Amino acid sequence: MRLFAPAAALLLMFVVPEAVRATDIPIPAQADWANAKRTVQLASGLTLAYVEMGNTDGPPTLLIHGYTDNSRSWSLLAPHLKARRLLAIDLRGHGKSDAPACCYDYADLANDAAEFLDAMKIAKADVIGHSLGSLAAQLLAAQHPEKVDQLVLISSTTGMGGGPGSWMWDNVMKLGAPIDPNGQFMKDWYANPNPVDEDFLGRERAESAAVPIHVWKGVLWATVIDDLTGVAPLVKAPVLVLWGEKDQLFDLAHQEKLEKAYPEAEFMVFREAGHNLFWEFPDKAARVILDFLDAEEEPPLPDFPGEATP
Repeated sequence: MRLFAPAAALLLMFVVPEAVRATDIPIPAQADWANAKRTVQLASGLTLAYVEMGNTDGPPTLLIHGYTDNSRSWSLLAPHLKARRLLAIDLRGHGKSDAPACCYDYADLANDAAEFLDAMKIAKADVIGHSLGSLAAQLLAAQHPEKVDQLVLISSTTGMGGGPGSWMWDNVMKLGAPIDPNGQFMKDWYANPNPVDEDFLGRERAESAAVPIHVWKGVLWATVIDDLTGVAPLVKAPVLVLWGEKDQLFDLAHQEKLEKAYPEAEFMVFREAGHNLFWEFPDKAARVILDFLDAEEEPPLPDFPGEATP
């Protein structure tokens, strides 16, 4: 039997590294993003699209994008988080996910996220949400505290408000198909106070413009009537809030609402950044997020507002 030992050792030299490499799923290039999506059917019957990236043995991390974005929204941040198992979903009505006629309340989006985790056989995950996705993430953490380990809210609030007379309402409610991805509305929709990769933005605008009109309006109605302030105490996960001081949608008043809703949360302000701060400064956003998610013990809470200077 000793004669075979060197051969076995040699075999391991070739097999083990291959197995290790198999756990690393590369971040798709912008041109390849749409084709990298997989789909999964939820218990409700709805089909969600998603992109899985990073180390499949790393901590499961669910990424939930904003209004009319899709999983591509995380493509600039993902390379900095690739030590984790990243699962970026397309919300219902967005990207390649099903777009039913109804419904688009936060409760519907949160339920989809919970069923997605079940379908992927993930008992508990860290959850990062941006804008609309951060509201869905809050409700997911409130309704299913056993599923959410830690919660990161980027450009968030507990209630968007708005309605007739607001810029968003007055522009979205008059939209009709087809939407011009290079028209003034879409340029304003994706405006940022700091430079963002143009290839990424062009693809984002095109995919956003392809979102069905009933989804644009269905989500808008939900944002006007839904407020999560009352259920915030049900969130048991540690919370990190990232906000750009030039956020075009959620100003300081929205952050003060969040502070009251989550008094023990950690807050970090990105000076000069806008609503899409993790597109503008992905490396700096990632460092703050990883410091929070990977801390061995709970970090000290800074006085609000904290600051991360880009």
